[in-house]
This record gives sequence, structure tokens and C-alpha cells, in this order.
Amino acid sequence: MKNISLALGGGGTKGFAHIGVIRQLEKFGFQIKAIAGTIAGGIVGALYANGFSIDEIIAFSRKMKYDDIFNRSHNDAPSLLGLGGLYKQIETLLGDKKIEDLKIRFATISVDTKTGKEIIFNCGSVVEAVKSTSAVPGIFPSQRINGWNLVDGGVLDPVPVLTARWLMPDLPVFAVGLTPPMEEWPNVPRLDIPPYIPIPHFMVDQLNQLRLGQAMHVFIDSMEIMVNTVADLRLKIEKPDVIIRPNVHKFTMFDKVDVDEMISLGEQAVLEAEKAGGNVTQLLAKLNTAGEILAEAQNSYNSGNTANVISNVEEARQIAEQVNADAANLRIDSLIKSQNNIIFTLIFSVVGALVFGISLFLIWRRFKRAHMIKVLGMRPEVAENTT
Repeated sequence: MKNISLALGGGGTKGFAHIGVIRQLEKFGFQIKAIAGTIAGGIVGALYANGFSIDEIIAFSRKMKYDDIFNRSHNDAPSLLGLGGLYKQIETLLGDKKIEDLKIRFATISVDTKTGKEIIFNCGSVVEAVKSTSAVPGIFPSQRINGWNLVDGGVLDPVPVLTARWLMPDLPVFAVGLTPPMEEWPNVPRLDIPPYIPIPHFMVDQLNQLRLGQAMHVFIDSMEIMVNTVADLRLKIEKPDVIIRPNVHKFTMFDKVDVDEMISLGEQAVLEAEKAGGNVTQLLAKLNTAGEILAEAQNSYNSGNTANVISNVEEARQIAEQVNADAANLRIDSLIKSQNNIIFTLIFSVVGALVFGISLFLIWRRFKRAHMIKVLGMRPEVAENTT
């Protein structure tokens, strides 16, 4: 079995894709030893860490009624919407379970609005941890715990890679992001209030016509850009071993999605990651071949046998260029280990520099010898023996 730690990002109803990711990872023989999650990632992660099978989690998800999820409770903090229905289902499934009693190491991330600090829940009530990480600022009620005013951890840490690494330092971290990559931002749909939200439609229509409503849309769009930017930057800085991005970017966090479609997209993302990983292995093998050819050319040159040096260098150059072209065609940004990106860069740079340097040196040496033959009047047969 291959042990890993998972970092599951937020995304509202897009979070059903996490179920498909986990199911496909299981099929590939991965054993999940730790999970860190925010929002939807925290919910799916809590259920899985509690010991529910993927089939059981799918059954729960299929039974979920959107009309019931967004009910408000009488003691909710100020917010646009509530999550009373969702919380009730979570309480039914998890009861008074403590995080330290779960079968898999687990943590959620929240942010205290009073101090601006990340709060990591790795002990205590599972339900409280899930509620705190689900509190999207202003949209869902914040949670008041231990003097904190807690909101969604995705504000600072959309995909909690560092927390997943902290839970199990010796294991590789697989990060699952539901935010779109930067190149997809222009195609992301606008976040609107969906029809199943318990707010009269005429009120929503009137609000959208007012300057206040239009200003709110600008604010929401700006917040979405900010969260996507933070997610991209933190993934680049924190360098998870594998990044998996299910293709859920045509949906918003409030969309009434098909659960099975989301699960399928999660599975497909893992399959693509595995395929790309195999392609990387092949490319690195080709680069090793190019390196061996260059080493052979260097040895030939050092021993004075220069007959095959030019052809060897040219062969290595062609291999390096082909690998570079193949790598450019892969979806490396969302599928491949970040360390491999660095390896590609270094190897391409080294191979390119070696090929260019050796080629220049050999051209210069040939030119120099040809010039010496002309100046010194060496016999043709002597010149042939020295090239």
C-alpha cells in the first residue's frame, strides 16, 4: 500500500468531486493516513476520517436535498444564508465524535476574524470543526468558539497543504484544488444566488437592479479572484507532491450539481494525474539517455577520438528538444509533482548549456586547426589525422 496525506480544498457543491478523487486513489492502492480540509474538503474529509466508506458517503450525498441545506437557525450569527440543514445532517452522522477518536488523522482550518490568525482544529468536536471551516464570510454564519469568531479557512488557506504535511511529515501530500487555474479565470461563471435558496425571487431581482446589488456583485467577483489567487500562490510556494484539479470550473459553489457527475470528474482528474505521471517518467528516461550520450561524447573527446563527438552531441540535442516539446504538451500545472517541474527546468537548462557549449567548442577547435593548417602549410594527410 502507498501511504499519503490529503489536502482537500473548498468549493461548495463542487466538493462532491473530492469523493471521486478518494475513490480513484483507493483503486490505485493508495492508503490515506491523514486529511486536512477546508469547507467542502473538511466535510468530506471528516466523514472519511470517521470510517465511512466511499460508497456510504456517496449514498449520503445522493440523499441530500438542496432545499433543506440552507435553512437558518434561530441562534445563527448575521449572514446572508444559513446552513442549518447541512449541520443537522452532519450532527446525525458524526454525533459527539472527537477528532482525536477518528480512524484517520484529521484537521480543518478556520480563520479568527478578530486576530486574522489561522486556527487549526486537530482535536475536540468534529462537528464544531466542520461548522467553523464551512462559514464562508458573510454568506454563512460565523462560529463563536473559545472567544474566536471563526470563518472559512479558505480565506487564508484554500488548499491546506502545510497542515496535511504537519499531520504526517513523512508522507507525500496530494493536494486537491477545486479553484480554477489562472488561465481559466475568464471562463469562470459568475456567482449568483441559486433558485433553491430560501429568499423570494422578487427580492433578489430588485436587489440586482439597485446600485447596492451591483456593488455587491463587484465585491463578490473581487473576493473570488482573491481566493483563486491565494490558492494558486500557496500551491506554488508550499509545493505539494501531487496537485489534482478536477475539471469543475464551469460550476459555482452554489450550483445544484449532479452528485454522480462531480464524482466522475474527481475520478477522471486522478486518472489524468496518473497518466501524466507515467509520461513524466518516460521523459526523464529520455533525458537520462541524452545525458549518457553527452557523457560518451565527452569521454571520446578527452581520449582524442573526435570522430563521433559531433554526431553524439547532435543526437543528444535532438532528444532534449523532443522532450522539451513533449513536456510542453502535458498539463503539468495541474497534474504533476511540483518537484518534477524544477527537475525539468534544471535538466533542460543543463542539457541545453552542455550541447551549446560543446558545439561551440568543437566548432572553434575545428576552425582553429583549419587555420593552423593553412598558416603552417601542413600536409593534407597530417590534417586528416588530427581532426
